[in-house]
Amino acid sequence: MAEGNGRPELFDVNVSLGPLLNTPPGAPTDAASLLDLLDAYDISRALVTHTVAKWHDPAEGNRRLLEAIAGEPRLAPCWVVMPAATREVPPEREQVAQLLAAGARAARLCPKAHLIVLEPWVMEPLAEALAEKRVPMLLDFDNAHYSEPRHWDFIAWLLEAFPELPVILLRQSHADFRVLFPLLDRSPNLYVETSYLGGHSALIELVGRWGAERFIFGTGLPIFEPALPITTLSYGGLAPAERAGIAGGSLQRLLDGCLA
Repeated sequence: MAEGNGRPELFDVNVSLGPLLNTPPGAPTDAASLLDLLDAYDISRALVTHTVAKWHDPAEGNRRLLEAIAGEPRLAPCWVVMPAATREVPPEREQVAQLLAAGARAARLCPKAHLIVLEPWVMEPLAEALAEKRVPMLLDFDNAHYSEPRHWDFIAWLLEAFPELPVILLRQSHADFRVLFPLLDRSPNLYVETSYLGGHSALIELVGRWGAERFIFGTGLPIFEPALPITTLSYGGLAPAERAGIAGGSLQRLLDGCLA
C-alpha cells in the first residue's frame, strides 16, 4: 500500500525467508525474491524470520538471516529464541544481548516447532530477559486452522507476570474470542496479528473496543496467502488513522520501544 494512493504503507510482522519442506510455488529463497514478492502485494516492509532458525537451528538460522537481508532497509530481522536450560543456545540474557547487538528488535518463540514445554519454571528466564529490554515476543504456535488449541494458561501467566513484555499473538482467529476478549481487557501488553482475523466485521469490532494500537498487520508469507489480511485492512471500514496504526504504526512503536 503505497502512500501515494492515499493508503498507509504496510509493514508485515509475519514473514519467513529460507527453505521449506513443502515450498509453495513462488516462495522466496533470497532477499531479492522476497522483495519481489512483497512488491507484488504492495507490502512496503517486513519483519523477517529465517526458516532454518525456526525448524532447525536458531543460532545458525539467525546468522543466515542477517547475511540474507544485509543492506536491505525494507527487511528487518526477527530472531528465533528459546529457553537455554539444555545449552542448545546461549543463556537467555546473552541471547537477548546478541539479538540487540545484531540490530534485531523482535524475538520469535516457536513452542510447537521446538517442542517447548510452556511451564513458568521453563519460560521465566527467557521472558524476564526479553521483558528487561522490552523486546516484543512473537508467539508462533504454527496454527493453520481455527480449531487448533492455544496454551491460554501460559499466555495469561506471561502477560500478567511480565507487563513490560509486548506479546504478539500470530495467526489468531475469531474462534477464540471468548478467551481473547478478557485477555485484551486485562493485559495492555497483548497485541494481535491480523493474518487470520477473518470473522465478519471482526477487525472493526476489535478496534472499536481496544483501539487500533493493539492490532498489527501480518500475512504469514510465503506459507499463507496474504489476500485476507490485506483486504480486511483495506476495506473493513476503518478510519484512515486506524488503518495506518494497524498497517505499521503499532509495530514500529514496539520496535522503537526496545531498550537496546
